Amino acid sequence: MMKRKLAALASVAILLAPFDGARAKTPDDQLVIAMSMSAIRGLDPQELNQLEAAEVVANLYDRLIELSPDKISEPKPSLAESWTVSEDGRTFTFKIRSGVQFHSGNPLTAQDVEWTLHRLVKLGLAPSTDLRQWGFSADNVDALIRATDESTLVVETPKVWNANLILYSLASFSTSIVDSKLLQRHEKDGDWGRAYLQTADAGSGPYRLKTWRANQLLIADAVPTYWRGEPAMRRVFLSHMPESAAQRLQIDAGDIDIAARLSYTDLRGLEAGGEITVDKTPGFGFYYLALNQKDEVLSNPKVREAFRYLIDYDGLSATVMRYYGIKQQSIIPAGLPGAISENPYKLDIEKAKQLLAEAGYPDGFSKVYYATPVTPEYEVAQSLQANAAKAGIRLDLQGGDHIGKFRGRDFELFSARSGERLPDPHAVLQSYATNADNSDKAKLSGLLAWRSAWDVPKDIQEMVTAAAHETDQAKRVELYERINRAYLASSPALVTSFQRTDAKAVRKEVKGYVGHPTWLTRWDTVTKSAVPESSGSESQ
Repeated sequence: MMKRKLAALASVAILLAPFDGARAKTPDDQLVIAMSMSAIRGLDPQELNQLEAAEVVANLYDRLIELSPDKISEPKPSLAESWTVSEDGRTFTFKIRSGVQFHSGNPLTAQDVEWTLHRLVKLGLAPSTDLRQWGFSADNVDALIRATDESTLVVETPKVWNANLILYSLASFSTSIVDSKLLQRHEKDGDWGRAYLQTADAGSGPYRLKTWRANQLLIADAVPTYWRGEPAMRRVFLSHMPESAAQRLQIDAGDIDIAARLSYTDLRGLEAGGEITVDKTPGFGFYYLALNQKDEVLSNPKVREAFRYLIDYDGLSATVMRYYGIKQQSIIPAGLPGAISENPYKLDIEKAKQLLAEAGYPDGFSKVYYATPVTPEYEVAQSLQANAAKAGIRLDLQGGDHIGKFRGRDFELFSARSGERLPDPHAVLQSYATNADNSDKAKLSGLLAWRSAWDVPKDIQEMVTAAAHETDQAKRVELYERINRAYLASSPALVTSFQRTDAKAVRKEVKGYVGHPTWLTRWDTVTKSAVPESSGSESQ
């Protein structure tokens, strides 16, 4: 690991050299971002489902609709310069912007949009939930999503949904428009160009992929002819630097511009130094604990409830989660319609013991606990492990990449964080509170409830569906408030503790780097001002 980190740093140093001035400084027209790149397995927008990879895709590609970070619930034109919705609410007609080119030089047309959305649905990978949840399937998508000419796309929904849900889906990174002609040339064995897109791009965004070395380095170059104008940052570097301490040293010295996934201690120290700001982006996902309902012990409602009392909400809020989350125990994220502010649970070891005894486990039990080994997820997991031990529950905490086991329902306990791509309550509810078919063969791997093998109470699922179809906003809010309380009362298999906040350290000379709640942070808005004179950092 150390060799890979040093190689990445050396590559960035060579490419950025020479720095000007006695003090380290990245060039005025280049942006350097340090992060853990271990979860970036590929760059296919219709396959990935992860924050860091989504930020890359946000800049290599464009989408039909744009959601500005400061007005996240207001759909704006992007590749679709306008649209209309039929009176019955089922037919959306989009006028595709003319004059846009892919990085290959191919013109972007409505046929590319059609092909992209068909590809998303027919590949059927986790991101396809963004369209499949509205009734689109491999069997009907050809008839329902079609280009009628080079500049017109028609989308018909099988049922009437709240119109914003459809528009939000078309603003997601999963619906990033790909170059159909390029991918058809690189298609192998009917894979829709999937193998090619693991290490290449087929987009029309403000940046094109130059270099991609897994777990080491990614370089993206600005597109001078981008339809919105040439970006100020001529080149963007992503450097694999998983250690928080290394990121802190580099950003403190001015060798990098942005650091992601720093520890609470390092963020606090950098913020105190005066040359770094902490960008805290509110998200619509949660830090969650999943309890596999195939497990006889964990499927007991009293055991599930006991885990609610083993989380140190207040202690974590004051330390590791200060920058990374806000306490939120109900299922609708704060800031969305129907959210409630009540947080009825607190750390209570004795209450947890009582519930375990009532469930028939007065002496506790032993389980294997998978947790993502990154900040702050692992610190939260360690806290839970320590509290569980006090109640007699012995958790064998194992780090590593276990997401495949979670998706395959091959786990006992698993914790991570989710990030919903639609700024609407339905996005999180679809994943956490619906599971139409709990059988293994259903393979509804895009839903956290299915992964947890949780047969969600029927009344909750019916309310979720009703709210998604409801066009009266007041009635929707009322339904969501009812869902919130019913979910809490059900002792769910998915225990939510904190609503996620994505924190990054940003040097003060970097302007316009604005985190996006749905992971679509853009680099073409970034500029740099003069570096203020300083004798050095004062961070501690």
